[in-house]
Amino acid sequence: MLSIRRTSRNRGGNAYTETRTNAWAGMLGFLTGRGYSSVAIAEVLGEGTTSETVRSMWTKWGFRGRGLKSREVSLQVPFRERERAHIAARAAQHDLSPEEYCRRIMLCASMPRDRYDEIVPADQFE
Repeated sequence: MLSIRRTSRNRGGNAYTETRTNAWAGMLGFLTGRGYSSVAIAEVLGEGTTSETVRSMWTKWGFRGRGLKSREVSLQVPFRERERAHIAARAAQHDLSPEEYCRRIMLCASMPRDRYDEIVPADQFE
């Protein structure tokens, strides 16, 4: 499991102690991008960070589809740079973001029936 050392910095002499540093926010953002839940992020950040704090930051940063009532899940799919470029170009041809383009293709390939064998040649990934 990842861990982060909690840091505190004094601002303006001893007038103000910053306990939520840029390193803390950076780690929160990184773990969010990796798909960690708010509970898991709070465990990694530790020392007083709660899942509610994490969800509050998501709201403040304008992340949609996150939080307790969310039904949306993000998938992380590794692509090589060239593959990403091709996907981005195809998506642009349809005036879609690469994420929306991939989402639509994945949904249509698997719902309402499985079309995997029709789309993916048997020997392409072996």
